[in-house]
Amino acid sequence: MSYSTYTARRKLNRLRRSACQLFTSEAMVKAIQRLEVEVEARRLLVRKDRHLWKDIGERGKVLNWLLSYNPLWLRIGLETIFGELISLESNSDALGLALFILQRLLWNPDLAAEFRHAKVPHLYKDGHEEALSRFTLKKLLLLVCFLDKAKESRLIEHNPCLFCQDAEFKTSKDLLLAFSRDFLSGEGILPRHLGYLGLPVSHVQTPLDEFNFAVKNLAVDLKCGIRLVRVMELLVQDWSLSAKLRMPAISRLQKVHNVDLALQQLKSKGVDLKDEHGAAIDARDIVDGHREKTLSLLWKIIFAFHVILNEDQLREEICFLNRSFRTKLRLASLKADRGLQSSPAGTRSAYEHSSTKITLLMEWVRAVCDFYSLKVENFTVTFSDGRVLCYLIHHYHPGVLPAQAVSHSTTQTVECSRRGRLELDCSASDSDNSFDYPPEGHNGTLNSLHDKLLENEKNNFRLVNTAVSFLGGVPAMINPADMSNTIPNEKVVMSYLSFLCARLLDLRNETRAARVIQGAWRKYRLKKDLQLYKERNMAAGKIQLLVRSFLQRRRAQRQNEAAVLIQSLWRGYAARHRMRLQKEAQLRTLQHNAATVIQVAKAQRSQYLNMRKAAVTLQAAFRGQQVRREVTRWHQAATVIQSVFRKHREEVKYKAMLLSAIIIQRYYRACILQRKERNHGVAKMHRAATVIQANYRRHKHQSAFRRQCWAACVLQQRFRAQRQRKTEMKHYQEVRRAVVVLQAAYHGMKSRQVIKQKQQAAGVIQRAYRACTERRQYLKLKMSVLTIQQRYRATVAAKAQRSQYLNMRKAARAAQRWLARRHKAASVLQQAVRRFLLLRRQKRVQQGIVKAQALWRGHRSRRLNDNPKVVALRHRLRKVSAEVREEDKLRNKTSSALDYLLRYKHFSYILEALKNLETATRLSPECCEQLVESGATNVIFTLIRCCNRSVPCMDVITYSIQILLNLSKYHKTEAVYSVENSVETLLDLLQRYREKAGDKVAEKGGSIFTKACFLLALLLQDKRRAVEVMKLPKVLDKIRSIYRLTARKHKMDAERTVLKQKMNASINGSFYVPATPRKSKPPFAPDWVLRKDKLKDIVDPLRAIQMVANTLSIVL
Repeated sequence: MSYSTYTARRKLNRLRRSACQLFTSEAMVKAIQRLEVEVEARRLLVRKDRHLWKDIGERGKVLNWLLSYNPLWLRIGLETIFGELISLESNSDALGLALFILQRLLWNPDLAAEFRHAKVPHLYKDGHEEALSRFTLKKLLLLVCFLDKAKESRLIEHNPCLFCQDAEFKTSKDLLLAFSRDFLSGEGILPRHLGYLGLPVSHVQTPLDEFNFAVKNLAVDLKCGIRLVRVMELLVQDWSLSAKLRMPAISRLQKVHNVDLALQQLKSKGVDLKDEHGAAIDARDIVDGHREKTLSLLWKIIFAFHVILNEDQLREEICFLNRSFRTKLRLASLKADRGLQSSPAGTRSAYEHSSTKITLLMEWVRAVCDFYSLKVENFTVTFSDGRVLCYLIHHYHPGVLPAQAVSHSTTQTVECSRRGRLELDCSASDSDNSFDYPPEGHNGTLNSLHDKLLENEKNNFRLVNTAVSFLGGVPAMINPADMSNTIPNEKVVMSYLSFLCARLLDLRNETRAARVIQGAWRKYRLKKDLQLYKERNMAAGKIQLLVRSFLQRRRAQRQNEAAVLIQSLWRGYAARHRMRLQKEAQLRTLQHNAATVIQVAKAQRSQYLNMRKAAVTLQAAFRGQQVRREVTRWHQAATVIQSVFRKHREEVKYKAMLLSAIIIQRYYRACILQRKERNHGVAKMHRAATVIQANYRRHKHQSAFRRQCWAACVLQQRFRAQRQRKTEMKHYQEVRRAVVVLQAAYHGMKSRQVIKQKQQAAGVIQRAYRACTERRQYLKLKMSVLTIQQRYRATVAAKAQRSQYLNMRKAARAAQRWLARRHKAASVLQQAVRRFLLLRRQKRVQQGIVKAQALWRGHRSRRLNDNPKVVALRHRLRKVSAEVREEDKLRNKTSSALDYLLRYKHFSYILEALKNLETATRLSPECCEQLVESGATNVIFTLIRCCNRSVPCMDVITYSIQILLNLSKYHKTEAVYSVENSVETLLDLLQRYREKAGDKVAEKGGSIFTKACFLLALLLQDKRRAVEVMKLPKVLDKIRSIYRLTARKHKMDAERTVLKQKMNASINGSFYVPATPRKSKPPFAPDWVLRKDKLKDIVDPLRAIQMVANTLSIVL
């Protein structure tokens, strides 16, 4: 249901409430009581020869008189008088009103039930006609007097005419006089009598009331001045101006006089009657059809009154929007971890206008657009792209106009024109290059871009027009061609916004509760977020304090460790320097002694030295080769160790970087998903819950992430320190090894120079020294390799042990969770079983109590109320129940009847089986289901097709159709329509028995024709089935043909009946009017066979075929 339909219904309900208040006023209640006394005392009495219900002519006359009222007034009057709602298709549904008048005003079902004869249908006891006349008289007089009073009190806002323009009567007094003259007994002037009772009638419908105030041409329709005066009456609520009009306004003087009335009223309200150029607006200008001055006058009237805007309501809405926007900003700032920041100071300039309502209208537009970051400066250019109007409607009704449908790329957001792109640069605004026109080659691209932007603007205006047409109540004043790519008319925009604002504020009452709840929730959320923000800041301060103290302690510890390291290095250097000095002193002493020995043994050893020199050279070469091989092996081992260690170090570094990247990606994807979910427009309460959960999870993950970052930083620091230590140790060993090598070379060179002649002593010294040096170096390298291997093996073992421990802990936790789920499931099952057993025990106890109470009440009732007759009847029922046979039960009879129907071909067996099936399906739903399951519906339709027009065949068809009716009324056995060619068979049956419409069939109370019509109407109540049947060939032609033949036969029967009555009157001297035939009582049927629509059997063939046509929506 659209908002326009909802508003119309709401106005109609308000009108009904006002009518009820007027009808239940003290004066009206007293007058109604006096009228009832007059009618009951028979001082107001219907003539005995006037039968308002039986006489069709009199009934039609009263109906035509009442239908001369305006349908809207008549509907309100009938609903108020009878105190019930009338279901009509529209306020101009005269057919529905006529049916209500015939069924409820000229007839009373309650009186009919009260005076109905106990046995004879359509026969009523004495006094029924008199009571019905009194009822109709009271309701009719109340209706006329109430409508007259409601019209005089202007109950309806737009105050339409009380009577139709083509009505016979134009005053309530004339209608009452005509009714008194034709129907009342001994009554002179009925309006005077009603005036004495407190129900005066005075309304007279004048030609001015019937005047067509619609304006189609401004230059022509406003010349007479009548419409302008009507406008002023509506604006100032002064209804005395119409009395001063001159109607019909034919001459120029009469038109000038009428326009002067409106202009004088405007001057009295302080309106300046001058156009935009300062020229005075005179009545003669309006009469002469001056378009510009006429438009100026209308704009002045619009902006002078602005009756559509409620100033207090508009101020309240602006305050509410500002509060909501401030709350939203504070929530956003808290969500962004910026704390409570002061709202940005309003830098926009205040809009100034002579009218307070226009200023408030601009403030309202700005307050709404603040939610969407739109800047509104005026009522012209800002509204040229339609975005502001779209967001105004979206803010109040996001379901009518979603934000995703609004086009943001317009000529207001992208500075582009057909001549080129205009780039605005504040830093170079005074330069000649501020306007950059592209070369000629780009003109096609710019033209297509400009056309696309204009199309986006037109799309926005189309969205606005569609949404406004759905909301209703806003005139179509804007056209995309007049708004886009130009400067809109300020007056048009102001007027359109006034209507749109009034409509949106009028519909906001329905969403008022939701808006209040949202505001309260935002305040509560802001309070909670503020509290959480303060707690988080306090926690962050404490954490920062602890981190700073920890870092200071770490820095002091590292400084101490560095100082200890420097001191240890310095002490080692000093010890090595002292050792070198001692070695040099010993070497000098040894050299001196060796020189002495060499000098003494120089002569004896000269020959030996030459031989020894060659041996030493060979030994040195061999030893050098061995040493180089050993050094090469050491280098290879060190390279392998270094590569393994570097691989381990890079793997650790890669895993740390991979973990950091995964964490960053997870948070980034979470942020993207949160933004998408927020932009998808889910329900606000769900969005609020999602935001709360997201913030809590974000806080939780941030805490975990900070702990991980701290742990990673500590690990990285430890790793860097260890790597730096190893690098320094390696450098120190290399330097030391180089120093040792240099020392060895230096010592060898000096020794070879010094002991050149005493080779033996020098060789011994060198061999001993080199052996000692190499042994020490080897031991150090061996210890280093062993230490590195131990550390590496320990690391690998620790990792293996840690992974094994983690797997075991994970398995243990999984086992614990599995056991916990099993325990929880067992608890839930036990609780459910206990509840089920308790409920079953309580139900059994309650059933026992109820049964005991029923037995006791039955026993007590029998003791108090039994008489010999009732006791004898009870004994007979028990005896019959005891003697009942199994084959007499309804289900067994149904089974045997189905067996006869499906097996035997004899006509008497089939007829007896159909009778039993008709009774079974009418009384038992289980029998209906059994019949459908056996497939007997196809056999029944086959029987119908095979029957002719003999009397036994008509009995078979009658029982068959009654069985199908019983099946169709039962909602679980919809197998009748599913039979092939079922609808065609029924239509052929209507064609075959159309001239026999009206033949009664035994105790079934209807004819084959009417029952077939009723079955068709019952089957085609489903819209889908009706559409399928309408598509069948020649269905409509068959139904129309049957209807024409039935209507003609009905008319001929009626004429024949009237002719017989006249002949009897001429022969016997009396004219007997038969009583209105009453519908035959339908056969007994339990409640389960009737649907919600409660369709009843129809005997009249014309009404039956009309019911089929109405079901298929066929216009006859």
